[in-house]
Amino acid sequence: MKDNIKFNEIQAMLPVYVKDKGNCTEIITAEASYIKNTTIETCVKKLADYYNLSLYHNRLNYGKELGISNKVPIVINENLAYIYINVREPMFKHDAAYGYVDLNTIKQVFLKEGYAAILLNSGKVIQTRQSMKTLKRSIINGRFAMDVYRERHKLN
Repeated sequence: MKDNIKFNEIQAMLPVYVKDKGNCTEIITAEASYIKNTTIETCVKKLADYYNLSLYHNRLNYGKELGISNKVPIVINENLAYIYINVREPMFKHDAAYGYVDLNTIKQVFLKEGYAAILLNSGKVIQTRQSMKTLKRSIINGRFAMDVYRERHKLN
């Protein structure tokens, strides 16, 4: 069981802290969710490798188009982009308290416990630590970034 992540099925990647293991990543697919013993950064790098994508150039190009330098959506192709979401309080310095959600799997966003929550198409609910305004801005940025991808690759 070396690396059994099915990258084309990932709906969300969320950071979790597992006792006696440390920072891990919860991978959510339509059928199930499971914990990988690697950090969210490692999972995102493996995702980028799988799709032959440069995270550096993704951030540079789409960040410039969107006018942002942080929390830039990861655009895979014209139909797939992952948006940044803040899901938990950082537990220590350099703790990854953020995850990524496939834009196409978001069915609904709503307010829960004072923060935005995401209902995925699979029925799973992800509680964030973001306001509705911030989450909606991330969704809009993700959609705009996919439009930029389509425009650059003449797909419209």
